[in-house]
Amino acid sequence: MVEMYALPKEEEIRNALYSALRKNKSFPSLVKLREAVIKELKKMNPSYTISMRRARVIAARSGFVKISAKMRASNKKLKVCPICGAKLEPIKNYSLLGEEVIIGYKCKLCPYKAGIKNEMPVRYSFQLVR
Repeated sequence: MVEMYALPKEEEIRNALYSALRKNKSFPSLVKLREAVIKELKKMNPSYTISMRRARVIAARSGFVKISAKMRASNKKLKVCPICGAKLEPIKNYSLLGEEVIIGYKCKLCPYKAGIKNEMPVRYSFQLVR
């Protein structure tokens, strides 16, 4: 027999996320955050589940979660934020010759910043802000 699952609405995930963070105040990893959010979602509907990516993105866009990330250098060229999936905008400066130069990238929605050498998040930590 195949076990069925259901996907919760974003508002339900936000509520579960807030409840989980109110109980624990912080989580040292994305895996632990997801487990706590699923535990809260199961109280609403036993068949609810959520992916790690969706948990991270909704947490980043929620406004009440502070996300910290340990980074490491990567050769991957980034077009979207590795934390929340929003578009990255270039950070520009002027060179000594007066030319505009891109010195890094920043996310529009979350606090992610990267220099010319791209950095990818390796480990996330989550804290309740409000």
